[in-house]
Amino acid sequence: MEIKNLEIILALDSEKHFNRAAEKLNISQPALSMKLKSLENEIGIKLVKRGKNYIGLTEEGEILKEKFKFIVKEYSEVKELSSELKNNLTGNLRIGVIPSALLDISELLNQFVSKYRNINIQVFSMSSNKIEENLHDFKLDIGFTYLENEPIMNVEKLPLYKEKYFLVTKKKSYQSQDSVSWSKCHEIDLCLISPENQFRRILNSIFQKKNISPNVLIESNSLIHLFSHVSSSDLSTIMPGSFAKQFNFNSEISFIELSDPSIFHDVGGVYIKDKGPSPIKDRFIKYLTSIDK
Repeated sequence: MEIKNLEIILALDSEKHFNRAAEKLNISQPALSMKLKSLENEIGIKLVKRGKNYIGLTEEGEILKEKFKFIVKEYSEVKELSSELKNNLTGNLRIGVIPSALLDISELLNQFVSKYRNINIQVFSMSSNKIEENLHDFKLDIGFTYLENEPIMNVEKLPLYKEKYFLVTKKKSYQSQDSVSWSKCHEIDLCLISPENQFRRILNSIFQKKNISPNVLIESNSLIHLFSHVSSSDLSTIMPGSFAKQFNFNSEISFIELSDPSIFHDVGGVYIKDKGPSPIKDRFIKYLTSIDK
């Protein structure tokens, strides 16, 4: 039984499309169909419902899919361990990051890859809910998200830093201020991160507690996109401190800490504790625990 053939079932289940699954595995669709047929013949069970387009897995395919996930995961870890035993740690590390943490995490990853140059790190920007889903579905090795607000359950946690919040605006009346009350947010037109992100739900909770009804004209799942609106219009936005620090190059835009109250949220790594974690995942977790907080 070839591992690549098992990966076909997982790719089809993920992509819901024959062509996209083939592209994900870097093979042609005819090759995918041939390998799928070979696997079904080998185990004597139909795994995929056939039609002109992808329909789904059979009942048997759904059951065996879970077994295939473990087999593929174990095989990947064996390959990583063999490379580590040869003092040549190679392989992939899949990381999910909430949009508001991308800049902070990039600094951590830069240090890690400078030491382990044969490791390919794949970073996916996604909501905290998607991180939870993909961790438990073995599609991610580790996630970076909020640890206390809407916490992900049944995972290990590694606190890294506390997120604080800034008003980003071109309004002249704020330029000389070091801080501004959250209540001022009801006076200005805003563009904010979209509601599927926990960062937005944190903001909504603050607004509700302060009886603020913000005038939100534009929503986006990209903080970079929001900054472009602030740069090119009279809209203002709210960003975590790391983004405010990196974007603080435009003299017309003010980055003012929001206070009254001063609010912080813990951000860190989350992962599922394995009995025998992959060498790459294990090495990365040890790296995170060694960082001075």
